[in-house]
Amino acid sequence: MWLDNASEVDILFYEPYANVIADISQNPNYKPLTIGVFGVWGAGKSTLLKLIKQKIDEKAQKKEKTLCININAWMFEGYEDAKVALMEALLREIKEHKDIPSKVKDGISKLLKKLDLFKLATKAVSVGAPLIASAATGNPVPFMISISTNAEAIGESVKNTANAVQSIRDDYIKTDEVNDENSVVNNVRKFREEFQKALEDDAIENIIVLIDDLDRCQPDRIIETLEAIKLFLSVEKMTFIIAADENVIQYAIRKKYPPIENYTVNLDKEYIEKIIQLPIYIPELSSKDIENYLMFLVVQEYCPKEQFKAFLEKIKKEKLLISDDAIDVQKIKEKAMEFIGDENKRKFEETVDVIAGIKAIVAGNLKGNPRQTKRFLNTYITKKKLAELYFGTDEGALDTRVLAKLLVLQKLDNDLFIQLNEWNKRFTTENEEFKAMLECIESPDNENEKFKAWNVPSIIKWVESEPKHLEKIRLDRYFYLTRESLKKADVDISTLSAAAKDVLEHIGRAARGLMPQIVEKIAALNAVDQSKVFEVVTPKIKKGEIEFYIIRSLFVNFEAYRDKICNALEGYSKKITLGSVPAIREMRAADLKKVDDLLATWEKSGILEKKIIEEIKKEGK
Repeated sequence: MWLDNASEVDILFYEPYANVIADISQNPNYKPLTIGVFGVWGAGKSTLLKLIKQKIDEKAQKKEKTLCININAWMFEGYEDAKVALMEALLREIKEHKDIPSKVKDGISKLLKKLDLFKLATKAVSVGAPLIASAATGNPVPFMISISTNAEAIGESVKNTANAVQSIRDDYIKTDEVNDENSVVNNVRKFREEFQKALEDDAIENIIVLIDDLDRCQPDRIIETLEAIKLFLSVEKMTFIIAADENVIQYAIRKKYPPIENYTVNLDKEYIEKIIQLPIYIPELSSKDIENYLMFLVVQEYCPKEQFKAFLEKIKKEKLLISDDAIDVQKIKEKAMEFIGDENKRKFEETVDVIAGIKAIVAGNLKGNPRQTKRFLNTYITKKKLAELYFGTDEGALDTRVLAKLLVLQKLDNDLFIQLNEWNKRFTTENEEFKAMLECIESPDNENEKFKAWNVPSIIKWVESEPKHLEKIRLDRYFYLTRESLKKADVDISTLSAAAKDVLEHIGRAARGLMPQIVEKIAALNAVDQSKVFEVVTPKIKKGEIEFYIIRSLFVNFEAYRDKICNALEGYSKKITLGSVPAIREMRAADLKKVDDLLATWEKSGILEKKIIEEIKKEGK
């Protein structure tokens, strides 16, 4: 199994990035500095941070004047004030570091006491907030309004809070008649000055703070963390390296600071540029990179850690990564075998051959994401082990190549995966529908509407991968292992094309007379967009949110999606009225068997009366 943690082994070959960032972060001419390491979730940002820390620590051992501190921003999600939480975490890490001089520790200890006062003085709960307001302003009204009926119980709270607020007023927000700066500015300035003064020791040249998982926080917490870095902590000798998905950060900024009408400046972009001086983007892995990564993960599963590192060094030394093509499976075997124990060689060869057979297909669907690649392999390994427990390990019990191929289809298109399961239920001497689909897409004249969803480049590539002739194999055992995937998942609307969204908008406000035009629009969509439109529409059909004149048009004109429409209608949640009968008659005229099966289901569920069903059938003769 491959854990979804930051890897200690540079399997993504991010070392060049780590070297560059480590060198920049230790350059005294670039202080203070904030570096952004940007990449989508699962791109390997945490792994890169770990590599950066390794590089920094290696150099720090020689010089012993650099501190490298890890902070996980997600830890502060439950705190009332993320700014104070981050500042406290950083100060404590500095104070407790083994190489910190005592003079610096004393200065940091004083700042921690100040933070304790901040926390107490800003705790906005029940009595606390009004007490702070009363003490800070001299106005007793807030306190009087919210005072508890149990005065004795709050006595100690009154004393402690009042003392804390007085200290804050004296040290940080005291009004200076000569200086007209507001209290917040004074607050920030004084803390920054004291923090910088605390670090004025020749024994410290660099403090590098690695902040991870900021993009997992709520928008307000993200902004608070960035502001704490910029306003309070960004002083001489400090470098912050923030790993995050830039899209999430931009969303948080837009939520906090919505776009201004008739103002053309992108506030989210400007804000990030103000905080982050050096953005570094982790590139999305290409399909070739993902294919190689899949192979390397398989090698890792059967290698001890040090041996795996030696294998990767060999790959790097021979410059196999810079080839235009993915590394051939025979080459992988050749390079890996010397690092794998004899007891694992047979299992390794079996697994690497199976994954090699499907890696080119699945790589294009994993969108360059290392985490998704690990998850796919974990799914395969888990299902393989379950198969051994359910069906044994005898020859013929289960073909791992078929299992892997079906898992790829589930990843590519879950609707087709479900459809293949339905075809398999009607298996006799062979899977006739799969065979017909195979013949259709292999024919030059492959315009059969029924199999249009299969006539997509990625699916054709899947069909043609080995083992090709699934029509000869009963797939019951394989679908049993993957039965949790036979449930329909919600569609991510953001992934739809503009054309697909336009069609859905027209369906949402369709009148009877507009259906021919809508049918034309759907027919003009490519197979992928058409499939996604039906993915959105069929759950709405099941909920009774689509009118029957629309359902009729979709059913009559798009044979490939009739099974999906019928499956949705089997769970129809409303009583069917007489007004829907003409539409059902037309559907029955288009496909007698499917609609008669549907009518039988409706009769059992009671949503359509028997006499109306008989009338529908009579009229249809």
